[in-house]
Amino acid sequence: MKKSLLTFALASLFCAGVVSQAQAASETFTATKAMSTTNWADSLSLSKFDTQLGTLTGIKFDLSGSVQGTGKGESLDATASDVIMSLASMLTLLRPDSSTLLVANPLFTQHFGFSAFDGSIDFGGTSGGSTGLRSATGSNSFTSTNASDFALFSGPGSIALGLNALGSSYASGAGNLITQFSTAAAGEVRVTYEYSVAAAVPEPDTYGMLLLGLGLVGCVARRKSLRRKV
Repeated sequence: MKKSLLTFALASLFCAGVVSQAQAASETFTATKAMSTTNWADSLSLSKFDTQLGTLTGIKFDLSGSVQGTGKGESLDATASDVIMSLASMLTLLRPDSSTLLVANPLFTQHFGFSAFDGSIDFGGTSGGSTGLRSATGSNSFTSTNASDFALFSGPGSIALGLNALGSSYASGAGNLITQFSTAAAGEVRVTYEYSVAAAVPEPDTYGMLLLGLGLVGCVARRKSLRRKV
C-alpha cells in the first residue's frame, strides 16, 4: 500500500513538471503577386502574430521571385564580338515604413557570338540575335530577432508589406550594341512566426492530488509505526 501511494505521489509530481515546460512552435502565412510587366509596385497583406499563442522568438521572411521575358541585341561593331544578354528583375520586400526587408534577383544569362555588323538592324542575321522567351527564379531569406520587428508584426489583424519589381536586364560585350528587353516578374512572400508556447501553470487540483498522496503515505507510515510499538 505504501509503495503504491508513493508511486502515485511521484507520478503527480512528474506530471506537474511536464505541464510547466515551454515548447517551440511556428506558424506560416503566404502572399503572392502574379506575373506582371515590370516595373511594378504592390502591397501584400499578411496576418500578424497572435500573442495569445505564446512568446515570439523569431520572424523568418522568405522572398521568392521569377522573371520572364525576351532579350534582343544587334552589334554595330566592325569586328566580331562575344555578347552577353541577361534578363533580370530585382524584387524588394519592404516594411510599412519603406525600409528594406529582403531583395531577390532572378536572372537568366545567354551568350552570343556576333559577327561584324551585317548591315541590317533586325536583331538577326550574323550580327544580332534573340534569347527567345526565357524565365528564371531567385530567392532570399532573412530571420529577424529585432524587438521593433516583433512589435510591428504582433497583435490583431494583418500587416501590409510593399513588394516592388524593377526590370534590370542588361547586355555587354560589344562597343556598339543595340538592345531591346521585355520582362515581367512575379513574387511570393512567406512570413513564419517562430515562438515558444506559453508555460501552463499546474492546476490547483494537481497540487491537491500531490499533497493527498504524500499525506496518505505519511498516515500509513505512522500506523505501521504504532502497530510495531503495540
